[in-house]
Amino acid sequence: MSNAVSSKEKGRHTHEHGTSSSKVLRTVTYVLTPFLVLIVLCCIAVLALFKPYKEYKPYLDVAFGATPMEVRNLRTLNKYKDDDAPDQIKEIEVEVNGKQEKHTIVYPYYGDYYATINCEAADMKDIPVYSGTANDVLEHGAGWYNGSVYIGRPGNVVIAGHNHREFFNLPQCEVGDVVTVETVYCKCTYIVSDRVVFHEKDYTYVYPTDDDRLTMYTCWNNGKLGMSEYRLAIICKLEDIEWKEVKTEE
Repeated sequence: MSNAVSSKEKGRHTHEHGTSSSKVLRTVTYVLTPFLVLIVLCCIAVLALFKPYKEYKPYLDVAFGATPMEVRNLRTLNKYKDDDAPDQIKEIEVEVNGKQEKHTIVYPYYGDYYATINCEAADMKDIPVYSGTANDVLEHGAGWYNGSVYIGRPGNVVIAGHNHREFFNLPQCEVGDVVTVETVYCKCTYIVSDRVVFHEKDYTYVYPTDDDRLTMYTCWNNGKLGMSEYRLAIICKLEDIEWKEVKTEE
């Protein structure tokens, strides 16, 4: 009989202990869960606001007491150069119809808006081209590879772009299509001469060339969007250059 009573008491104590532990666990859960959720939401908010903060920081500095030197070195237009950086303008000599002519070229800073691409046949209209091919530059448009020649100069002009953005319609370019690339100092007209698929480690098509050409390329997944180890290149032959008058500040 005493053994039975002892067993009941042990069971009751075990049950009370289990119930007490469950209450403590529920209490801790109820108390900590809101804090954990709040911490997660705060982390998400910080990550979401980090990029806009970087973009608007120069304006905040001006509004809240930046020194004259800091204001002079502001980079609100292009993070790769100061807003008051001088234009890089140079007079060059080019051969036109067998004659030497002098024209003005404006060299872009890295990250600058540089040119506009149009190819009516491929429904590519006013595609913006920036100087550089870093990821943050390609977020704004296609990117001129600054290891290639400047637009309008002899050689291979290389421009890259994402296949889900500015170069979405690049695969629609066919041999014989007209492509124009226009800057503030010239307008180049090209004719598509070839379409090539190459591996990302094959630099043949971005190297300098003896002929004057334009090479536009993007990721190639057999017509599907997204990243790939292969690239589709649209190679174009230069047909004409129309030089513009560049106004310089006196």
